[in-house]
Amino acid sequence: MRATVSDGASMLGDYDGSRRNNFTALRILFAWSVLFGHSFPITGYGNLNPLSEFFEKSTWLGEIAVSGFFAISGYLVAASFVRRGLVDYCISRILRIYPALIVCVLLSVVLLGSTLTTLEQSAYFAHPRTWNYLWNTTALFPMSFDLPGVFAGLPRSGVNGSLWTLPVEVSCYILLMVAGAMGLLRWRALANLAGAALLLFSINYFTDVPLVGRIERWAEPCVYFLLGVGVYLNRDAIPLSLPLAIAAGCLAYAALGEPWFPYVFPPAFIYLIFFIAYRSAYLDIDRWLGDPSYGIYIYAWPVQQTLVQFFPGEGPYFNTAIATVVVGTLALLSWHLLEKPALGLKRRWLHAVSEK
Repeated sequence: MRATVSDGASMLGDYDGSRRNNFTALRILFAWSVLFGHSFPITGYGNLNPLSEFFEKSTWLGEIAVSGFFAISGYLVAASFVRRGLVDYCISRILRIYPALIVCVLLSVVLLGSTLTTLEQSAYFAHPRTWNYLWNTTALFPMSFDLPGVFAGLPRSGVNGSLWTLPVEVSCYILLMVAGAMGLLRWRALANLAGAALLLFSINYFTDVPLVGRIERWAEPCVYFLLGVGVYLNRDAIPLSLPLAIAAGCLAYAALGEPWFPYVFPPAFIYLIFFIAYRSAYLDIDRWLGDPSYGIYIYAWPVQQTLVQFFPGEGPYFNTAIATVVVGTLALLSWHLLEKPALGLKRRWLHAVSEK
């Protein structure tokens, strides 16, 4: 029987391990929001997003979506480590990130780049930037965004600008792995103290944080990842209450345009994410579609850029509409033909490791 608080709300910890959640739906929404948000700068409309005035320059749609991704990721991967241990955690992270990323990068270089480059084929494949782009498959270094002669005359020249978040995520995975291996995740009080100290230290000295401090732009997604981890570790103390969700929504809205936005909006937004994930009507998307969210995220930008290349006079709404169909198809193929089968290898890998 689930524990409840005074207003009848259940605690977040009561849903621990439950597969009846809307995380997949939220990730798909966030991935599509990045697609829609990018359609404006990609087509040359800059920041003329219709939601720009609503957010009062405090943030923008794509930034909110990426932050949501990282909050969910922090929560779920912390759960993965605590429940299954170090080896399972590492194998799961590798199988989730790398197969689709490697294929996306290779398709970008071999198929997209070689087809659309303005250089001769021999010059394209001999160019150092072509080979440097292949380092993106590691997700361990800041990403390269340009291929020689590809999209050079467009408003945005990058082949896949969305990939910048993947080294951030992998770096967060590594830091969490180290914290877990040191035993910090076993005791909530110690983990909370360490997390709070890291958060306070990062406010003024983020560039000194190992791995993630390499680029200042990485600070915001890292904060959301850390908060997601904190939510998981404190799940038994967090009520999922409709009045609190309404209050969180009001706080998030009130923070827009205010100097205290960075301190109020993140926890309010994160609370809304987990309330929607567990307390809203359940959408069994995994059963009907699978999880195409990662594919949507990594294929959206190159598809949108290609549309601008062939339909230069069309605006962001045309770009969004056509890209949604094309990217959705690619993402579903990626999930069913690559990502899901790759995840199915985990048991074999675990068995192979256990025999050594």
